[in-house]
Amino acid sequence: MTITSTLTRTEGHLRLRAERVGARTRITEMECRAPLQLMRCHYLDAAQPDMAFATVVSPSGGVLQGDRLELQVTVAEGARLHLDTASAMRLYRMPDQRAEQEVTLTVAEDGFLEYLPDPAIPFAGADFVGRTDARVAEGATLILTEAVTAGRAARGEVHQFKRYESVVEIGRPGGPVLSLDATILDPADGLAALGRLGGQAATGTLYVVGAGFGAATLRAAAADANVPDTVAGASTLPGGLGAWLKVLGPDGPSVSAVLTAAAAAAHEAILGTPAPGSRRP
Repeated sequence: MTITSTLTRTEGHLRLRAERVGARTRITEMECRAPLQLMRCHYLDAAQPDMAFATVVSPSGGVLQGDRLELQVTVAEGARLHLDTASAMRLYRMPDQRAEQEVTLTVAEDGFLEYLPDPAIPFAGADFVGRTDARVAEGATLILTEAVTAGRAARGEVHQFKRYESVVEIGRPGGPVLSLDATILDPADGLAALGRLGGQAATGTLYVVGAGFGAATLRAAAADANVPDTVAGASTLPGGLGAWLKVLGPDGPSVSAVLTAAAAAAHEAILGTPAPGSRRP
């Protein structure tokens, strides 16, 4: 008897445009296809009343084999948008085909975008490729984080996924790529070895693209966060783009705590007011 595998693929997308309309930033264009959706905007920062806060949600609960997801965000001139996610991205077992996600971020002159998604959690057997293309005008700002955990550690799934790959490219609109950063995790390479994760279980990155922004702010924020068993390092991005921070830690919450603290410090350094606290309990 021959058993044929039937692969069901989801091709979801969320494409949105944020513009300054009067005294506030509004979502002026949006197109979505399940499982990606956007919750309506709120205005949560009394010190920055024009900034819109929105959350990307996925009712499917996770990413399955063969899925193709696309997120496209455009922030127009003078608009300011904070974008996050409702929960971690769960990458389920993928025995037959990998899943892919493509993120495109475009920020026009004097625009401001914070995109702070929750970490990815690759289950045993997960196979995932993500690509982010960020195009930021010279007078604009982008604060971007990404993080990945070792898996479902409570179930003993530590680095039991097939492969996790995430590539982030940053440049100016219409120009060449000025910075390229690849996070490629393959358990077959011995991730616990020195020169790889060195015994740590989770890793994350913060990118701050903004004129004149330096690494010192990120170093100080990571040190002040004082999260146990984490290590972090910051340096400048090439092409005069700004600065970035790399974090290693024992688990996703630890890495996320450092990234959140550093992102908040960057927010305050650029806008001059503290970032509002989390709405989560």
